[in-house]
Amino acid sequence: MISYNIEANPEDIREAKSLFEFIGGNSADAVRIAINRAAPKIRTKASQAIRRQVRLKAQFINNPESGLKVVKATRAKLSGAIQTPSRGLLLTRYSTDPQISGDKVGWLRPPVIPPRGIKVKVKPTGSPETMSNKFFYIILPNSRALAIARRRSSAQIASARSRGTGGGSKGGSIDVAYAPSLSQVFSDVRDEVLPEAGDIYQSELLDAMRFLLQKQFPKD
Repeated sequence: MISYNIEANPEDIREAKSLFEFIGGNSADAVRIAINRAAPKIRTKASQAIRRQVRLKAQFINNPESGLKVVKATRAKLSGAIQTPSRGLLLTRYSTDPQISGDKVGWLRPPVIPPRGIKVKVKPTGSPETMSNKFFYIILPNSRALAIARRRSSAQIASARSRGTGGGSKGGSIDVAYAPSLSQVFSDVRDEVLPEAGDIYQSELLDAMRFLLQKQFPKD
């Protein structure tokens, strides 16, 4: 799990915060409101940056179960975050066949390999890649998810066993194909999103201060 914490540069808001507190404003409430308003907007920016890197749908990235999850601030905990799971994505997620890449089909048996081979497209631009004819479809036993896999050679299994890493270290003969995890892609684009994220939060914090003051001192 990778996480991006939402916060502003204290120096940028010091003067506004001092004035806000001087006239009776509650900084804790302003921070909580600002974080919770800013977080969804920052998630949208991160989702857009991720989709410029990999061919994933916004619906998948913005789903808190599979993609970017917003952790809201509370009165007891004045911090928020955007988190994403670190597990790798099955390469089938990038299949050029919508049935294969989607989640709507419950597979009972692997589909037939197309005559022109299994095609995947990870990047949003460029041409699809045709997988080697050594690859085939399997259904994973625990999740029942459809995966692209190939058989390991005896040498690959022996190497994995000697290193004690990978599925082959336990004698597994099947190598399942994975794409980079969403957290890896999020990490790659985080520096692109950070400056704008700070601006969004700072703007929301100033708006939250104005909102709270208007509630506290309503105009006649």
